[in-house]
Amino acid sequence: MKKTIANSNKYFSNAKKKENMIVNSVYTSAKVEGSKTTKKELKEHYKLIHS
Repeated sequence: MKKTIANSNKYFSNAKKKENMIVNSVYTSAKVEGSKTTKKELKEHYKLIHS
């Protein structure tokens, strides 16, 4: 089997971990740029996109 980030990274092992990893990375990037976006808003947006 081809080893890719999606199947070798422990943070992609289930949907909840993947969501948390993506939300945390986007939140961190937004904070660096001075955005006032909250984690709650990002989680809601993620669920809208992936539902």
